[in-house]
Amino acid sequence: MNLKISMFYVSLGLLFFNLVGLSSFNPLQVKADTTSTPETWISTDSDVEDSFISSEYSSTNYSSSQYLVNGKHQTFGTTRSFLKFKLPILPQGAVITSAKLSLYQYYNTINQAMVDIRPVTSSWNASTITWNNKPSVGSSVSNVTVQKPSWYEFYMTNQVKSWYNGTTNNGIAVQFRDETQATKIFYSNDYVSPDLKPKLTITYSVPSEPKKEYRALWVDMFHDGAKTPDQVDQLIKDAQESNINTIFLQVRRRGDAFYTKSLEPKTEDTALQSGYDPLADLIQKAHSANPKIQVHAWFAMMPIWNKSTPPTDSNHIFNAHGMNQPSEENWLSKTYTGNYANGSEYVIDPGHPEAVNFTRDVVMNVVQNYDVDGVQMDLVRYMGEDWGYNDVSVERFNKAYGKSGLPQPADPLWKQWRRDQVSNMVRKVYTSIQSIKPAVTVSAATIAWGDGPKTMDDWNNSSTMNGALQDWRSWLEEGAIDLAVPMNYFREYDETQKTYYENWLEWEKNNQGKRMTLSGVGNYLNSIQDSMTQIQKISLPSVSGNTLGGTSLYSYAVTNKDNVANNEFYNSLSTISNYSSNPPFSNYISPPDLSWKVSPTEGHLYGTLPNSDHQLIQVNGTEKYQVYTDGSGEFEITNLSPGTYSIEVNSKVYTVAIKAGEVSKILLD
Repeated sequence: MNLKISMFYVSLGLLFFNLVGLSSFNPLQVKADTTSTPETWISTDSDVEDSFISSEYSSTNYSSSQYLVNGKHQTFGTTRSFLKFKLPILPQGAVITSAKLSLYQYYNTINQAMVDIRPVTSSWNASTITWNNKPSVGSSVSNVTVQKPSWYEFYMTNQVKSWYNGTTNNGIAVQFRDETQATKIFYSNDYVSPDLKPKLTITYSVPSEPKKEYRALWVDMFHDGAKTPDQVDQLIKDAQESNINTIFLQVRRRGDAFYTKSLEPKTEDTALQSGYDPLADLIQKAHSANPKIQVHAWFAMMPIWNKSTPPTDSNHIFNAHGMNQPSEENWLSKTYTGNYANGSEYVIDPGHPEAVNFTRDVVMNVVQNYDVDGVQMDLVRYMGEDWGYNDVSVERFNKAYGKSGLPQPADPLWKQWRRDQVSNMVRKVYTSIQSIKPAVTVSAATIAWGDGPKTMDDWNNSSTMNGALQDWRSWLEEGAIDLAVPMNYFREYDETQKTYYENWLEWEKNNQGKRMTLSGVGNYLNSIQDSMTQIQKISLPSVSGNTLGGTSLYSYAVTNKDNVANNEFYNSLSTISNYSSNPPFSNYISPPDLSWKVSPTEGHLYGTLPNSDHQLIQVNGTEKYQVYTDGSGEFEITNLSPGTYSIEVNSKVYTVAIKAGEVSKILLD
C-alpha cells in the first residue's frame, strides 16, 4: 500500500463547528407544517479532516495518508479511522431529513466485514491523533457490511441532528465490529481523485411558514384574573401582548362552579362578581379577538372540598356523597389507615362508579352548554400510593380477583387496578365528548414528579406510575386524550431540578403516541429569565428529532418567584427585554390543526353490558382488543380502524360497525 508522507495542515478554526458561538441559531428549532423542496449540502475538501491510527505504530500520525485503514493489517496491526466534518450553517428553521457518510472502499478483498460508525465523545486533532492518544467513542449509530471495492453509505441522521442540537461535534470513528478481521481500506480526504474522497451529505427542508403550536396560559380561580368583566378584559390584553393563543380557564375548583349553567352549586368564592359568568364572557371576548384565542374549560376532577365546615348547599357533592353518607353513597377516597383528608383536601375516588359518572356529566354539561374549544382534566389521579381505599372500590377489587380484606398499598395488582380506574374515567370522558362534539379538544394536566424517565423501566418505576397511579403515556398511545400537558414544575436555578426538567422534556418529546404533548412550565417557581430559558428548551427537538406541540404557563396570576410585576413577564414573552434577547413568542402563531380531529381516519367504540363489573369483552376485527367493563358495566375503546367488528362476551357474539370520526355505541345483554 502506497502511503503519502507529507503533512496535512488545516486551520482548526475552519474545522470545528462551534454551536456555542451560534447561540441564536438552531436549524431544528421548529418543524414546519409545509416545507420547501428538499435542499442538499455535500461536504468539500475544506470541510473534512481525517486520519487512521495503528496499534503497531502507536505513536505515528497518518493524517497525510491517502487512505483510511480499518481492521487487522499485516503491517499496521489493528487499525481504525477518524473523520470530522465542519457542519454548514443551515437556514433558520431548517429540518434535517437525512444525513449520510459516503466512503469508497478500494481494496480488492473477498471477505465481508461489519463496519460501524461510532460518535467520538472526546476532542482530537487529525494532525496529532495516534493510537496512544486516541479519543473515546460511543456506541454504533450506523453499520454496513463491506466487501468488494465500491461506495458504501452510512446513514447517521440522528447523530448529525444531535450535533445541531448542542452535542459537541467531535466527529466519528470508523471501525470493525470484529477487529480481528482482515483489512478494508477507504480513500481519505488526501486522495488524489476528488471524486472518491469521503463525503457527508445532509438533506434538509426549510419551512415556508412556522410550525403551529399551543401557547397557553393556566388561569386559576384561586387568584383574581377572571372573576369580573374587567379582569377578563385585562386577561385578553395580556394574552394578546404575549402572543398567547390558548387559555385554560379553571371552571371547577372543588366540586363548585365558576360558571352559570352548571350541575353543581355556584362557588362560595365572594370575589366572583355576583351573577357573573366568567366562562361565557371569556369565550365571547376571546373568540372575538383578532386573532381568535381558544378557550378550554379546566376542571379539577377529584378534589371536592378543603374546609372543616361543610358547604352551605346541601346538594354539594361533599354533603350528598361525603363520609357521613352510607358506605355505598360515600364517594370519597381514603387512605389505607382510613384517613379522608389529604392535607386539607377531600377527593372523590375514581374506583366508585357513581363518582366517575357524575364527574363525567359535569364536564359534559359544559361541553353541551358552552362553545368551548376544549376541556382539560386536572388532578385526574390518586393522591399517593396509600390512597384509593373507598369501600366500594375495595369491594369491587376483591370481587374481581377473589380476594378479601384490604390490599396492601404496594400490591402490584392493586396498583394496576387503581391505574385502570383513572384510565377508565379519562376514556369515558373522551368518548362521551367525541360522541356529541368531536371538534372539542380533550386534554389532561399530567404528573411529572422527580427525575424524567429515560427508559420504559424508568417510566414504570416512576412516581407518576406508582404514586399518582396515572399512566398518561398509555392515554397518548391509545388516543384516550388529544393533548397531555405534563406539569414540568422545576426550578431552573437548581442544577438537580434543571436536569429533571430536561430529562422530562426529552421523554415527553419521544413518547407522544398517537396524540400530542405540551410542556407545562412552572414560571411561578422561577425568575422571568429562567422561565424564558425553559420555554426555549421546549421548542428544541429531542436527540431523535421529535418536538412538542407547545407550552402552557402556570400561572397567569403568579408569573415569577421574585415578585416582579406580571406585565414584565407578559412583555418578555414577545419582546426583547432584560430577561431575554430571544423572546420565545416573538410573533403570533396559531394553535395546531389536530389531524385526527380535522380529518379523522379512525373511530371509537362505547358499549354497555348492564349489571356487569370487570367483565372481559373481546373485540375482533381489523385489530383485536380485550377490555373490561367498569363499575357501571360500560367500556370504551378509542381509535379503531373503520370496519365491522365482532364483540364476544359470555359466549355471545355481537357485531358493530366503526366509522371514522364517530363513536359507535352498542348495548349488550
